[in-house]
Amino acid sequence: MKRKFLPNSFEKRKLLFDKKIPGEELTATGELFLEKGRPYEAAEFFRKASFREGLDRLRALAAEEGDSCLFELARKGAPDRDDPAAWKALGRRALELKKFSHAIRAFRKAGEEDLLREAEEAMKEVLSREPA
Repeated sequence: MKRKFLPNSFEKRKLLFDKKIPGEELTATGELFLEKGRPYEAAEFFRKASFREGLDRLRALAAEEGDSCLFELARKGAPDRDDPAAWKALGRRALELKKFSHAIRAFRKAGEEDLLREAEEAMKEVLSREPA
């Protein structure tokens, strides 16, 4: 079933918590949320539907955008969810994008102490600047 409109909060809750909703409907709803630029909500539906392809796309999006929160959400339940190399790569991308809190979080997950210190120093420097 292809949805045309995003569900409101009550419909969303029903879809996510009603055990009788078919996986296809959950997946279609997740796709719609993703099309509308709402990846966190898409992740909820993809996880509920166990839609690995959708979660893989969200992981790729999170890695590209340096978003550690979305990355972790999309990796929950995945066998490689704690892969240090993936977290390190995400941290490097976040650092490139000057998303220091995401870089710090990713480097902590990766166990990369040197990169963690680098990201923390970069964040301190930005926070210590005088407002423009």
